[in-house]
Amino acid sequence: MSSKPIFVRFDVPPEVMERAYECVKLAAEGGNIRKGANESTKAVERGMAKLLVIAMDVDPPEIVAHLPLLADDKKIPYVYVDSKSKLGKSAGIDVSTSAVAVVDPGKGKPLMEEVISRVSAIRLKGTPEAEAKPKEAPGKEKPKEEAPKEEKPKEKPKKKAAKKPEAEKPSE
Repeated sequence: MSSKPIFVRFDVPPEVMERAYECVKLAAEGGNIRKGANESTKAVERGMAKLLVIAMDVDPPEIVAHLPLLADDKKIPYVYVDSKSKLGKSAGIDVSTSAVAVVDPGKGKPLMEEVISRVSAIRLKGTPEAEAKPKEAPGKEKPKEEAPKEEKPKEKPKKKAAKKPEAEKPSE
């Protein structure tokens, strides 16, 4: 793949990806993970996930495109890895998987914390591509602000004379 998928928001160095694979492997052996886009989505929505690992070679990319947005909303750290087949092997399954949510890292807690801190540093620093992009799309201009209109003094509406209630006639 020559270009990044639509859902990738920052570049992850290969050494961080390898640490993420190790973290998933340790969590699968001694902790608790959720495998696949659906289970990962549920774990993130419920706030159970401690780390979300998303594969970048997912086709179609729309399968996992919602995960970074959801993770940001729930304040759950996430990292991208290059291969869904490697991610599946790390998760202890024979097939590839598009995403893994680490619910309980088990023995991999220090490793998970290292991955989270490195990813946080990468996100804070930002990628040069993201900084080079203009904030607004070209061709779209800001709407022009209108000059404040002069207010004319408004006449107070005249009060209408209130009708007096007619005296009640005694009924016989």
